[in-house]
Amino acid sequence: MANCYGCLKDNIHGFCSSCENKLFDRSKVSNQLEFNWDDIQDRIMGQPEGFSISGVQPKGFIGRDKNNLLAPNRNIESMYIIKPFLDTRRRLYNDSPANEHLTMTMADQLFKISTAKCGLVKFANGEPAYLTRRFDRDKEGNVLGQADFVSVLNATPDTNDHGLYKYNSFTYEDVGNRLNPTDQINFIRILVFNYLTGNGDVHLKNLSLLESPDGDMLLSPSYDLMNTKLHINDPKIAMNLFKEMERTQQKLLTATYDYKIGDFHKLGKRIGVRDRILKTIEEEFRVAKANMLLLVDKSFLSDAGKLKYKEVVEQHHVQLFNT
Repeated sequence: MANCYGCLKDNIHGFCSSCENKLFDRSKVSNQLEFNWDDIQDRIMGQPEGFSISGVQPKGFIGRDKNNLLAPNRNIESMYIIKPFLDTRRRLYNDSPANEHLTMTMADQLFKISTAKCGLVKFANGEPAYLTRRFDRDKEGNVLGQADFVSVLNATPDTNDHGLYKYNSFTYEDVGNRLNPTDQINFIRILVFNYLTGNGDVHLKNLSLLESPDGDMLLSPSYDLMNTKLHINDPKIAMNLFKEMERTQQKLLTATYDYKIGDFHKLGKRIGVRDRILKTIEEEFRVAKANMLLLVDKSFLSDAGKLKYKEVVEQHHVQLFNT
C-alpha cells in the first residue's frame, strides 16, 4: 500500500492533489529528484556538538522551475529547504527525514498546529530527504519579515558556552509573554505536543515571529519538529518552562525535569491563558495517543524507527498524564 509523500493519505503514489496544491501551487512534481545531495552547492553543514540535533543535520536550498525541483542557481528562487539524513554515526540516521515528516504531519493533522508545508522526496540515488516549503517567502518569492526568539529576546552567548544560550538564556515563559493571546494558546499546544513526541530541540532559534500581511509579528508556523530521541540522548524538552529556570540553573543540558500536565496548566495561567481553554487542550492530548500511534504506522519510518517512536510516545504520555 502506497501513502502520499505529503499527508500520508492511503493509496497515493507520490503526492496527492491537495499536497501538490500546498507544496507546489498545483504543479505535478515527482517525489523522485534528478540530483543527489552532493550536487547542491549552497548547503549549510553544521558541526556536531553532541547536545542536540542542532548543528548535526545539514540542510540546503533548492528552487522549482515549473514541474521540476532543481538545485539552486542564480536564476531560480530558493523556495524550498531540503535535508538529507543525519550523520551516519547517529542512531537510526536513515530515518531522520521520515521522522521529521511524520512529526510535522502529526502536528498539523491531529492537533491543528500550524506547520511549514512539507513532504518526503528521494534523491537520484534513492536516499530519502525531507523537503519543506519556506514560509518566509510569499507566492511571488518576496521576503517576509521573520525574527527568531534569540533576536526577539536579545539572547547573547556566554564565552565558550557552545551554543547553550539558545536553551538556557530564557524560558518558555519568557517566550509566551511576548505573544498575543491567540498565539499564547497555540504556544501551549505546541509545547505539550513537543513533550509527547520527544522533541528536545525546541530552543530559541526554533521559535519565531513572522510578519503578517497587515504587518503584525505573529507566531510563525512550527518548523524543525522531530522526535530527537530516535537519534540522540535528549531531554524530554529543550528549555525550562518557568522563569525560575528550575531545570538548568547550572547551564547544562544534563539536568532533566519530568513535567506533568499540571505544569503546562501553570505555565498557561502565568501567561494569561484561561483555565477552560487549558482543560480543553489537556483533553485533546489525553485522548490522542491511539491516533498518534496509528499515524506512526502509516509513516515512512523503518520498523525499528516506528517501534522507537511509539515507545517514546507511550512513555511520555504516561509521564505527562499519570499522577
